[in-house]
Amino acid sequence: MASIERTAYPRFATAPSSKDLLTLYTPTEDEIRFAQQATRSTDHQLTCLVLLKTFQRLGYFPRLSDVPVTIVQHLRSVLHCEEEVVVGFLEPRTLYRHHRLIREYLGVTAYGAAARHFAAHAVYEAAQTMDNPADLINVALETLIKERDELPGFSTVDRLVRRIRTLVNRHFS
Repeated sequence: MASIERTAYPRFATAPSSKDLLTLYTPTEDEIRFAQQATRSTDHQLTCLVLLKTFQRLGYFPRLSDVPVTIVQHLRSVLHCEEEVVVGFLEPRTLYRHHRLIREYLGVTAYGAAARHFAAHAVYEAAQTMDNPADLINVALETLIKERDELPGFSTVDRLVRRIRTLVNRHFS
């Protein structure tokens, strides 16, 4: 398995700087309006914006528990929410509905068969001249981003790369 640290797979900084909070995680007026139209409660508006801003940064939806507290606090202050306003949903289907709405808003396609095909083709072509798994993972990520597809989990990309790399290496033997 390739090490995630050796790839361009997006992750949270352990402690985002104030500059990052301002530039990467401050919602625009349109984004705030989107969250207000997509939700009814303040809790859900905050959660929707946390999902939106983290997806814009990462290219995938992180678990809400993995979002650094400083990002949530920053969004809470931008929205002028009380500390009692929490991030999360009681119903999983609400979370998935928000995922769908955010993908539509951003014009991104959920990871599926078409995205897997694009990534596999790009990795296959790159594996003709490259062998380093981290480099091949970066090729897959670059292709998915270019095609405006949601990034899958790191282990999914790693497995795809390992399978294709093995296939190509067998062909050379």
